[in-house]
Amino acid sequence: MRFCLVAILVGLSGNILAAPTFTKDVAPIFNEKCASCHRPGEIAPFSVLDYDTVRPWAKAIRKAVSEKNMPPWHADSSKTEFLNDRSLSGDQIKVVLDWVDQGAKKGNPKDMPDIPEFDDTWAMGKPDFIFHGINDFVVPAGEQYIKYQSVHFGPTLEEDMYISGWEIRPTERKAVHHANLVRAPKILSRVGIGPAVLSGGDYLGSYLPGARPFSYPEGTALKLPKGNTIQIQVHYVGQDTEVTDHLMFGVKLAKGRVDKMIRTVGTDDNQMTIPPHEANFIIDSEVTVNYDLTMLSSGAHMHLRGAAYEMWGILPDGTKSLIADVPRYDFNWQTNYELANPVNLPKGSKFHVKARWDNSDKNPNNPDPSATVKYGPWTEDEMLVTWSHAVLTDEKLGYKMEDGKMVGRYDDAIDSKHPQLLQSLPQAMAPKKK
Repeated sequence: MRFCLVAILVGLSGNILAAPTFTKDVAPIFNEKCASCHRPGEIAPFSVLDYDTVRPWAKAIRKAVSEKNMPPWHADSSKTEFLNDRSLSGDQIKVVLDWVDQGAKKGNPKDMPDIPEFDDTWAMGKPDFIFHGINDFVVPAGEQYIKYQSVHFGPTLEEDMYISGWEIRPTERKAVHHANLVRAPKILSRVGIGPAVLSGGDYLGSYLPGARPFSYPEGTALKLPKGNTIQIQVHYVGQDTEVTDHLMFGVKLAKGRVDKMIRTVGTDDNQMTIPPHEANFIIDSEVTVNYDLTMLSSGAHMHLRGAAYEMWGILPDGTKSLIADVPRYDFNWQTNYELANPVNLPKGSKFHVKARWDNSDKNPNNPDPSATVKYGPWTEDEMLVTWSHAVLTDEKLGYKMEDGKMVGRYDDAIDSKHPQLLQSLPQAMAPKKK
């Protein structure tokens, strides 16, 4: 009777009782969500592009997927939809867990999907143009407290360049703790966000642990003005052996119609004293928006005790609009969360960030729960830098773009000003009270 029942179920439901296989069920998921890091030459410890390299890691994969540690995604996607969401759906998680639990079978080789195409060096694919650091840096072996380095990229721009995406690429990625990228109309003696903005330049973005390339929505572009130099402030950390790092800044050139320029709004706080064993230290930080803006992304940089952050827009009438909720901040995976539904903030709104640190022994990354932690540049110190890429809500430039150059304008284009300061100065840049 049991045999007959099983036969009937199989007959009625086809392959519903068949165990998932790598080639048919798992490989498509891994190609979509994991292969950008888990492939030869990238940062992950093994490749997911073929069964033989995946199979020895099956149990580790099960643990990481069931605990939602991999793929790394720390924002709450139930509250905000993101364009670059790399988390697995509930159905995808079930497929991976069932595959491991039912023997991690290979399956029919004919079911194997095509291997995704990747550039050997660049996660975003081959750049249209590459700026190179004009001075390489020799990272001393074992040194953990290296003075922040100012690196300038060449060439200096001889004409305006408009880009739709970019990526920072060190040759020695393990030696780069983080780096802040800016543009400025002159070479800065000390590269930093504050000096760049105050000189008439701007903050472009950061290279962070686990960060992926930046890309901008269709119809938008980031302008790199004529005469500007691309510059970066780098925090290096020594490895087991001395290495020489060469930095590259690769860009994708804007094409087609562009109506809005990409800009950056953010906070920067250096007033913090986290008590020993404090599990819930909170800072609320905000700036005022000076123009009608539309927020496109959310990002934050903290160190090892960083635990969570929320980013909100508070409108002049008090209404709150959530930009992102990141309840599981992870120093090793600092993502720029790209909004599927951009958030409009009218002039006078507050760009508000609530960040939390965990200095207790419950934080597995905490180097010393007994320490009083203050602002500082080193990993055992703390800091809070946040940003959102934004555009002027009503901007309609109507630029015709070819290979990063404006070659004309559409008839319905509307002229607009290019304001320098979109926001009030953040706490770290505001004049000190006497």
